Amino acid sequence: MKLSTQTSIVFPKPREEVFDFCTDDENTARTLRPLGPIAGVAKVEMHEGQILETGAHRTITMTDGVALVEEILEYTRPIRHQYRWVGGIKPPFAWLVRSGTGCWDFAEVSDGTRVTWSYVFELRSPLAYPLALPIIALFKRWMAQGLGAIAAEMVQQSTAAPQPPADQATAPDARPR
Repeated sequence: MKLSTQTSIVFPKPREEVFDFCTDDENTARTLRPLGPIAGVAKVEMHEGQILETGAHRTITMTDGVALVEEILEYTRPIRHQYRWVGGIKPPFAWLVRSGTGCWDFAEVSDGTRVTWSYVFELRSPLAYPLALPIIALFKRWMAQGLGAIAAEMVQQSTAAPQPPADQATAPDARPR
């Protein structure tokens, strides 16, 4: 039995820029923070010698210490990034869920780029359904929180005033006379 959830947001930015930001491992660890019992992402590491592409594997270390192994199912810039958990799920979540498949879809819209992040969870048993429902609802809130953090960081980056190079910076009272 499968259970799914999704959330989306529109970024007022070009699709390529949004895709690159959302799939950058450093940004993932910075923006996907914990929410209640749902751990955040602490670190993303590609397996030795691999780059982010279809067929690659990576380890996602969560803030609670769990290390999920993911297989990249599709990496089509700037359209789709899809992955599946292939190992590392720990109890109590592992008692309910056998696997999870995440997908980020990037679509051009009139006011920028719509990002739709979806997850499909394969439950261990139909008996897990009533227990999994509130957890998946919280997981959806975690996903929405992550997309909101990404949006806030992208806005912050675009509104940050450019700083002069260090060798050209001057203190306000150190003007030439």
